Amino acid sequence: MSTLTPPTPSATDRRPADPAEKAIDLDLMRRIADRDSAAMQELYDRHAGLVFAIAMKVLHNRDDAADVTEDVFFELWDKASRFDASRASPSTYIVMLARSRAIDRARRKPREAAVSLERTQEPLYASNGASDNTPAGAAELGEQRTLVRAALEKLDPAQREVLTEAYFGGLSHSEIADKLHKPLGTVKTYIRQGLIRLREQLRRSNSGTPE
Repeated sequence: MSTLTPPTPSATDRRPADPAEKAIDLDLMRRIADRDSAAMQELYDRHAGLVFAIAMKVLHNRDDAADVTEDVFFELWDKASRFDASRASPSTYIVMLARSRAIDRARRKPREAAVSLERTQEPLYASNGASDNTPAGAAELGEQRTLVRAALEKLDPAQREVLTEAYFGGLSHSEIADKLHKPLGTVKTYIRQGLIRLREQLRRSNSGTPE
């Protein structure tokens, strides 16, 4: 998915109601399912303001609302097949998704306050006690790095980009945000989501479990 621009005030509370607007959204959803990034940007431009407004009503925090907005549109792209036009219009589906993700984030806030996101900076691979100063240790570490890089290739491009900067570029969350011109909250979200998927890929690789 290409980088999305932040929602603007002019996009706020723009909910299509007439058949022509619904038809435009249906066409965009079909194109998104075919991995058309231009359609994703257009859908974002049409509805990001509404999603942000819904998140603000629930969370009362602009950074959290911005993170939820990014999460909603990432999910629309990543799980486009979940949308069923026979059950809801695109705008109704987006509103429901926005409310659900905002409520989920509100429920997580107390737990997240107690657990620092810096814990996500823990190593993704280890030499299991072998020193990489020895030939065996160096070989094992090299193998682990190869597995990590292979797992990274299976991630969404946005997640892969921030994780690569963090773990192979050695940049902090703030430095990644500055370099990629993204909000810090968005970078943290991509790292958190990417780590979940990356570690699952590594577990499968280490156990030999097929995908």
